[in-house]
This record gives sequence, structure tokens and C-alpha cells, in this order.
Amino acid sequence: MKKSVRGKNHIGIQPIRVLKHNLTTRLLERNEEFIKLLQISSKLSDSISYVGKELPLRNKQTPRVDKDGMIYIHETYLSYLWMISFSMFVLYEEGIVIPDQVKRGIPTHKNQNIELIKLTEELFDYAKSLVRVYSKWDTEYFPNPEIFDEKTDEGFYIPRANDLYVEAINFILFHEIAHAELEHIKKRVENNLEGESVKTLEIEADSRAISLLLGNCREPLVSHLAIVVGLASMLFVSQDLSGGNDHPDVDVRIENALDLINPSEDSSVWAFLVLFLKLWDKQFSHNFVTDTHYRNFKELYYELLEQAKQVSKKP
Repeated sequence: MKKSVRGKNHIGIQPIRVLKHNLTTRLLERNEEFIKLLQISSKLSDSISYVGKELPLRNKQTPRVDKDGMIYIHETYLSYLWMISFSMFVLYEEGIVIPDQVKRGIPTHKNQNIELIKLTEELFDYAKSLVRVYSKWDTEYFPNPEIFDEKTDEGFYIPRANDLYVEAINFILFHEIAHAELEHIKKRVENNLEGESVKTLEIEADSRAISLLLGNCREPLVSHLAIVVGLASMLFVSQDLSGGNDHPDVDVRIENALDLINPSEDSSVWAFLVLFLKLWDKQFSHNFVTDTHYRNFKELYYELLEQAKQVSKKP
């Protein structure tokens, strides 16, 4: 039977509210002294502004930090990232890992759940819809962190998706903290920076965020996957890889992250990246062609990425 885990202190208008305190708790647990030093030096505000509005992502509902060091996070973005985290986790486990184990005669921890895969694909579609149009999260139908039955397959994955999501948001928060620490807004204004100079600051913030995240993490692989989720989740916002005027292209940011985390060739990081590109390909009907003779997911990722780059070059 489904039960609600919402407490009196879980304030907000979307079910992602039940994890709002987990975000800052983990952030402080891993780097409280560093954060306090930034606050003392007035580079970072003493609080984070949690914005709960019934607005889509395109209505400025993505994370940012202002010139006073105040970080703004928005419930719609948090909901979006949780759904992406859950979808990636389930589609990877149920669609890739379990079938592969069965094929190779390896005992599985559970049977494949086709119905959950279908439901997860619907949740993923709903997540993508939040980019342009806000609609209420149906907690009776869709998986969510607030109301669920822990004894079901859905309930099995929710705590695991929660962990991945919280780690991904910690990466995002560290990115904004890095902007504050490195005084990027001040540099941009004083030096009248634009174009590639601004994009360089974003890469610098990504690199610093990765360093802070991996400097104190419980499970490196989860942190690696969280970084991928945090960056690649923005694929579904646009039909090409472009980061616009102020951000590097998505693949450039991902490649910078890969250089820093240096995943092994058999790391599930590569399978996640392949899954991201395949879902993006399906969303925008790019019709990528896949070579059936790839040796591993890393090789397949770069094969798909080359085709993705060509999409960005089309007039």
C-alpha cells in the first residue's frame, strides 16, 4: 500500500519537497567549513532561496546565483531532475543490466519488470513536458519521492533514485557555489565578458564543482553518475547540443567532466551516456545509426556523439 513520507517541515507545492532538506544536509556534511568561510567572506549567502512556483523550466526556473551570493533553486527544476534520475536508474537497470545478466546466465536480484519500464517511459515524457508547460505531478499514477509503496519494484528504486538525485543537485549547487567563490559575476561585469570568455567561466565552475563533489563522497560511482545526470539532463531542453550564448555546448561540458572523473572503460557512466543520447535521439527524431560491432558502451557513446554533433551543425 502506498504511504506518504511527507512531514510537517516539508514545505512546497510539488512532491519533491520531501527531499529539500536532504540537499543542504548532504552539502553541509561534506563541506561545511568551506561553505562557512565563503559566507564569512560575504561571497555566499547564509541561505538558499527555495522557489516554489507552478512554472515550466523555460520561465527562468533553473538554478542560478546572484551577485550577492544568493543561490536560487526552483521546485520545477528539482522535480525535473528527480524524474530524470529515476528514469535513468530504472531504464538502465531494467532495460540494460537485468537483460544482460539473463543473457549471460548470471543470477539477477529481481526479475525484469516490463510494466515499470513502460511507466518510467511515461514519467520521462512528463518530465520533458515540464520544459515548456507546467502541469501537476500525478502522485497516484507516477513514481515520486513522496507517496509510494516500498514493497513494490517502484518502491525499491525510489530510495536509490533519491540518492542519485540528491548527489546530482549537490553537483549543481557546488557549480553555483563555485561561481560565487571564484567571483565570476564580478569578473564578467568588470571585464565586460561575453561569448567564449563567459563559457570559459562555466567550465571553470564545472571543474571546481566536480573537485568539491569528489573531494568528499561516499561512493565515487554514484557521484560520477550524478555529474552525468546533472549535465546531460539539459539535452532534453533543446534539439541540438548548443549551450546558447552563455554556456558551452552540452557535449563540451560532459567531455570536461569525463576528463576529470576518468571512468574506466567498463564503467556504467558510459551506459548512462549512451542511454541519454538514445533518448534524446528518439525525442527529436534525429535517426542516429548504430554500428552493431561496438566493443563497449564507451565506443558506442562516441559513435553516437559524432552524429549528435552533426545535428548541431545543420542550418
